[in-house]
Amino acid sequence: MTPLRLIRTRVTSLEMAERPRVLHPVPENCGTVAIVPVRKMPLADYRSLYNRVGAEHHWTSRLLPDDRLRREIHDWRTRIFTMIVDGARAGWYELEIRREPNEVRIVHFGILPEFRGRRLAHVMLSRAIWSAFSLNPDRVTIETNTLDHPAALALYQKHGFRPYAIRDVQTPTVEPAERPRVYGLP
Repeated sequence: MTPLRLIRTRVTSLEMAERPRVLHPVPENCGTVAIVPVRKMPLADYRSLYNRVGAEHHWTSRLLPDDRLRREIHDWRTRIFTMIVDGARAGWYELEIRREPNEVRIVHFGILPEFRGRRLAHVMLSRAIWSAFSLNPDRVTIETNTLDHPAALALYQKHGFRPYAIRDVQTPTVEPAERPRVYGLP
């Protein structure tokens, strides 16, 4: 396997202290949309979603061996939800409950490429925020960086998140064609 290379990115951390008053409506002509909690998502399903959304954005944090990935995503502090559109998975988000400080973090949030451009990100983010606040945190946080989808930061701010920290980091990346097969990625 080719060693990981480092690339520079600017990370923006955002927070929200109050649940919005309304959910974003499902746009007309989008079909049937449902947000479904998934308990103990099979590793292959998780990896498929993670890779299909994250490969082009250089996501690497969940490129883990089975035992470590299982510990991460099946932990009681982790909640995974998928968005289903007309019976097909269209995206997912992942919440992490932190008791110290009392916050819920939206760890991963992604729309599959074939469902982008249909305003479904607004629908799913609205539900992710409500899901997070249903756990009664003092705040909900999310991060994005300059490698993520170019619309991510504006989307989060439009839904009420406010930046509280910005930092430049070096992050490892694996080019999509070189993503490790040893961990079950296609």
